[in-house]
Amino acid sequence: MVIRPRVFVLLAALATIIAGAGRAQAAINNGSFEDITNFQDNSGQDTMKLSAASTELTDWTISQSVGLGQPAWIGPSNPFGLSASAGSYFLDLTGYSFGSPYGGVSQTFPTAIGTTYVLSFDLGSTADEGGTAGINATAGSATQDFTFTTSLNNQWMTESLIFTATAATTNITPQGSAGTNYIGLDNVTVAPAVPEPASLMVWLLIGLSIGVAGWRRRRKQVA
Repeated sequence: MVIRPRVFVLLAALATIIAGAGRAQAAINNGSFEDITNFQDNSGQDTMKLSAASTELTDWTISQSVGLGQPAWIGPSNPFGLSASAGSYFLDLTGYSFGSPYGGVSQTFPTAIGTTYVLSFDLGSTADEGGTAGINATAGSATQDFTFTTSLNNQWMTESLIFTATAATTNITPQGSAGTNYIGLDNVTVAPAVPEPASLMVWLLIGLSIGVAGWRRRRKQVA
């Protein structure tokens, strides 16, 4: 099949749009907390208490840590009957406290102004520690509370927050907001909210149809 010049231009424009969406991708580093370069079991329970404003957790800053409310970085051999939703390590935003104050973590990363993104994370709860866990997630100027209640042990729920970047960098902060003795956090990601592949294919076919129809009209006029 010969691709006419106008059709080629339309296809090139659509390819540029799709490629632009790819360039808008944001990257969260160490989103599953698997970089254990600085991990030190300081409790004897394969758990590390993270101190206020520290960067012990690679690529993250501890956004709040008050007294016993220090977030806990937990490994796979912990004695609590808990396991990660992705990889082997995860966070407990209650640390070793009973109830509040809760901890949180934050990270700043490059974003494209005007691009809409989706912040996703796994929220963990367990029945033997109250069964309810909550996180307040903030991404730039967007904020939302998420709560997960379960009657089972060691359960994870994926939560999502949509936001539009207003600057060349955006800060995200998952902060504990509800829970008795456990608020799990794992598998934090950020990605552009781009159309599904099926939608992109529809637009591609529409563009191709418009181009072919225009070429046929011109051919008929010439004839």
